[in-house]
Amino acid sequence: MSRWSKNILGCIGVTLLLLSILFNGCTTTQNTTTRSATTQITKTTQPATTTTATPTTRIVMDKDGNAIEIPYKVERVAPQIGAMAQMTALLGCSDRIVCAAASNLNDYFKKIFPQYVKANPKGLNTSNVEEVIASGAQVLYGPITDAPTIAKYKAAGIAVVPLNTFSNVQEMKDNIRKIAEILGGDAPAKAEAFCQYYQKQIDYVTNKTANVTAVKILSISYSAGALGTINSKDICSVYMTAAGGINVAGDLTVVTGISTENVIKWNPEIIITMNVASKNQILAEPTLQTVPAVKNGKVYVIPYGTYLWSVRSAEGAMMPLWLAKIMHPDIFTDLDMTKVVKEYYKLFYSYDVPDAEIQTILAGQ
Repeated sequence: MSRWSKNILGCIGVTLLLLSILFNGCTTTQNTTTRSATTQITKTTQPATTTTATPTTRIVMDKDGNAIEIPYKVERVAPQIGAMAQMTALLGCSDRIVCAAASNLNDYFKKIFPQYVKANPKGLNTSNVEEVIASGAQVLYGPITDAPTIAKYKAAGIAVVPLNTFSNVQEMKDNIRKIAEILGGDAPAKAEAFCQYYQKQIDYVTNKTANVTAVKILSISYSAGALGTINSKDICSVYMTAAGGINVAGDLTVVTGISTENVIKWNPEIIITMNVASKNQILAEPTLQTVPAVKNGKVYVIPYGTYLWSVRSAEGAMMPLWLAKIMHPDIFTDLDMTKVVKEYYKLFYSYDVPDAEIQTILAGQ
């Protein structure tokens, strides 16, 4: 082989060696890059491990816009008045009422809401500050205004939410919504269902009595032998107006200590009162025999179920219907109060109320 041939072969060999080294280097780099990308993907797709602490408190606002701190989970409450205990029970939380205006909660309330009896077996009463504190209540709500009493509750670790306005339908709805907000869970949804029902009854009677002549109506109560009534700021007066009546005592400033002379002057066509004893006393009063309501036997006892209908309880949603029926029976011929009570108790208490109990409720007994 010539020297020229040997040189050619040598060059070819060196070239092949260089190509081999270059190819292997690129492959190694590519594999390294691929492994790095795979590693990066694996790292970025790992689930994040974070822990979120459950809050211990939350904020509710009172009607004046003041922030009030309450426990995040409210399990023990003290509704200050009986009507608000009834609202709380309607919202499905009677088992959280550890203190209440116990003397205002009748046996029928306890029958419909037996969980309340278990939650407050000693009948602890919100009229007694020490009993409220002893109950272990987390929140007290109601028409409380006394600053020293509120301070005592706060010092004992009890949050206080004032609910002080009840003069119209909107304020009533605002109160039950606020109670539901305090209770949490599904209570707000139940409150909205109730508010829709409540407004529906108001609209129903208002529309049907829009063009009628208003009936003169008076509410009378007896306390220690003294007569009392209600003015236009009372929620029952709102129901009277909606149902096609006029509260003849609406302009009064002081509603206690009224006389039979006042009643004679007002000359009501219908009188409503809170119990059978008061009805009998009104009908038997010699000086009232010329009053149309007495002369015509139109003195009626206000219905009373789990709570009195004419005051600030949620059962007041049925009061406009009852008033409309007794004031304008010719317009509300199709209104069946037995059916109204049955549907209400089924809808809000999940209770199939027997007809005999309905008649007792409507008789105010």
